[in-house]
Amino acid sequence: MVVIDDNVGVRQMLALALETTGFEVLEAGTELELQRLLAQRRPDALLIDLQRSAADGLHLLNRMRSRPSLRGTPILFLAGTHDDAFREQALEAGADYFGLRPLGMIELQNEVIELVAGRRRGTEPHPRQHKRVS
Repeated sequence: MVVIDDNVGVRQMLALALETTGFEVLEAGTELELQRLLAQRRPDALLIDLQRSAADGLHLLNRMRSRPSLRGTPILFLAGTHDDAFREQALEAGADYFGLRPLGMIELQNEVIELVAGRRRGTEPHPRQHKRVS
């Protein structure tokens, strides 16, 4: 599992949440760091949470989906703002899950477990979105 987040504190929190469910988690703060990790390993899943801009996240998502080595690898995308057009763009670009921050850690853990288990069974994930509870 690789967590890509430009905020080190958030990245560490997400990594810890996923490690407690038994995943080995690698962290990347930039696309370059991610490229280095992917040159050495094929992760069970990617969690993309880039706060700089929506365009950065979508660009990275498109680049990851275009890699043959990541075909079938679940990609979870987290965003800070609810924008239906952006959500649709992320799902169309290949996100298997679109979540809104703040996202409950139990929900995140369950989504990752379900997506990775589906991949291991050989089933295609269906894109889903988190609905923020007020």
